[in-house]
Formats: sequence, C-alpha cells, structure tokens
Amino acid sequence: MLTASLLSTRSRNALLRATAASRGAAKRAKAASRGVPSHLSSDPRYETMKQLMFQDMPRTIPVLTEADMERHATILRAIDIEKSESGVVRRTEREAKFRMMEEAFEALKKLDERLFEAACVKEPNAVFPRQMRVPTETPSVRVWEY
Repeated sequence: MLTASLLSTRSRNALLRATAASRGAAKRAKAASRGVPSHLSSDPRYETMKQLMFQDMPRTIPVLTEADMERHATILRAIDIEKSESGVVRRTEREAKFRMMEEAFEALKKLDERLFEAACVKEPNAVFPRQMRVPTETPSVRVWEY
C-alpha cells in the first residue's frame, strides 16, 4: 500500500472517506445488532448533506477580460504603493522616537551621572510580558482603568 506522503490530496481524501465509511458501516451494524436505532439511515437528508459535503467539486478558473486584468493590476499596484507609504511613515515615526530617546538619554547623562548609570543597568530577572514586551500594531486587550 502506498504511504500517505506519496498520495495526492484528492487520493488521500478519497482513501480516508472510504476507510471512514467502512468503519461507520461496521459501527452501525454493531449498533443495529444491539437494537440501537440508527439516525443516519432514517433521515434522507443525511445522504444529501453527505453528497454536498464530500463530492469532488470541479475547480474552474474564471475567464477574465482585458479590462478585468487591468483592474486587477491596478489594485495590486495601489496595494503595493499603500504598503510602501505606510512603511515610510512607520520608519520616520520610529526614527523620530529613537532620536527623542537619544536626546533624553544625553540630557540624563548631563543632568545626573548617577541616574544615568542606574538607567544603563540591566535587570537580571526580567519577566517576559512586563519588562520585555515587544511593541505591536494591534491594540491592547486590556482597557485602561481609570
């Protein structure tokens, strides 16, 4: 028998459905021998649902006209431009924040050498979520509590 890695997705799905169907038939037969009613055989909608869910749908590629292709290319270019512009905006914001941080660092160094040295010491037991948090662009789950 072929291994699952050598089978195509369609063949693997068909094989899984066939083995599941044979297992299901054995279970239904065992349940029927014990006198347990089968809900699967009494409902005609079950066969319809099974056909809709497990039948192989032919995949068709939509036919696109020249105008459709041009619209598609225009949308892709607009997305690329928007990504580029938002990247430039984020980069300039990040550079401005870094400059302000460096200025504050230099001001602290000029103001008080002892505080400057204390600010440069790394905490040995930094806990991940609080002190080592990575900035993200998604809003926080926790809402401010006033």
